[in-house]
Amino acid sequence: MPEHPALVRLRAELDAAWKGIGVLGDMEGDSRDRVVAELRAAVPDIASVAARAAGADAVVAEISRFASVEVVSSDSTVPTATIWDDIVHSAAEAASAAR
Repeated sequence: MPEHPALVRLRAELDAAWKGIGVLGDMEGDSRDRVVAELRAAVPDIASVAARAAGADAVVAEISRFASVEVVSSDSTVPTATIWDDIVHSAAEAASAAR
């Protein structure tokens, strides 16, 4: 059975967000803040849409898989692990709320 397109899109968004988190330390403060704000808004939005289309349980499972992946940062002064945790936690909440 083929995977639901909403799950494929969610996975691509989570992967891009995870990769983006890893390079936050290379960015200037204002640019970094904009990227973080965009990720904090976009990932939960996509999770909510995916949950309505493909089911909350499948979406939360996919988010959980990404949540367990370690975030490597290029700058130890940027709290990338905390930011990533906030993003995936918000995404899981949004998916669960879409039930």
